[in-house]
Amino acid sequence: MMTPEREIELILAAATWLAETPKNLRPRPAVVELRERFGLRAADAIVAVRMVTERQYWGGANDNGAS
Repeated sequence: MMTPEREIELILAAATWLAETPKNLRPRPAVVELRERFGLRAADAIVAVRMVTERQYWGGANDNGAS
């Protein structure tokens, strides 16, 4: 079983990867890719996606020029 600290680390790593990887370089839909790449549960992958989406919405990161 994963510790809560490790779970948070993986979610943050997944969110970072998602924010830094242009859409055209992501091999699969985000939740599917994050689950496999980082070993996340679906709910945790969705948290990572939401972190990136909310950051973009509130004026943080852009989407690496992808449209």
